[in-house]
Amino acid sequence: MSAIGLFAATRWEVQAVRRAFPVSEMRVLGTVRCLFARRPHLDWWIIPTGVGPERAAATARRVIAEQPFAAVWSTGFACALRAASIGDVLIGTQVTAEREPEETRQCDPSMVERAQQDMQHQLVPVQVGPFVSVPHVLYRAEEKRDMAARARAVGLDMESAALGMVAAERKIPFGIIRTVSDLVDEDLPLDFNLFLRPSGWAKGVVSCLAHPTALLGFNRLRGQSRIAGAQLTAVFRALTDQADVGAMV
Repeated sequence: MSAIGLFAATRWEVQAVRRAFPVSEMRVLGTVRCLFARRPHLDWWIIPTGVGPERAAATARRVIAEQPFAAVWSTGFACALRAASIGDVLIGTQVTAEREPEETRQCDPSMVERAQQDMQHQLVPVQVGPFVSVPHVLYRAEEKRDMAARARAVGLDMESAALGMVAAERKIPFGIIRTVSDLVDEDLPLDFNLFLRPSGWAKGVVSCLAHPTALLGFNRLRGQSRIAGAQLTAVFRALTDQADVGAMV
């Protein structure tokens, strides 16, 4: 039976995807603890990568070395680089890494078309276009607007370009489908890059305590993430329901 790999960075994104599957079980691929769900026509693997391009690429290589995939999706949350609402669906047509702009990874056209059709049937807001991946969190609105002007992309994340690179190495069809958790014109409540560094959690907590207004921002972002997570669950319910009556790729 063919398998589809769903790669997501954080446990919140993984759990949002998992909720789309009535039954799943934990399995290990290449030392990576993944969630496995069997449906009538396809096996689905939900794979946590960790945050950032290096972790995403390393995880994908370990997993793909043990499990062949008919297609892989980069999924989770994203920042919208165009006018959008929280929870809107973004489907990538290609992805470029900010630090390697000459290396553009194309998304599989049939995956893009099928995802777009399935989302249209759900009557959810969808934007289709290029993505850009960055090696660190852009948490200031000014940074996001600058990236939007330079990249001319619909969405911003940290992992898709790395996952697209690994998929291209293995000649596996690749797609991006994410939901909007933050907007181009809003600051994030804190520099989340603090949490990505060694011992960064302590610095992050200190920064929160030093700026009490950050707690209000966290509450806002948590609410936005809940909306994006619920929509991500709906996205994969729609995709898997359609796959149950035909081939996904």
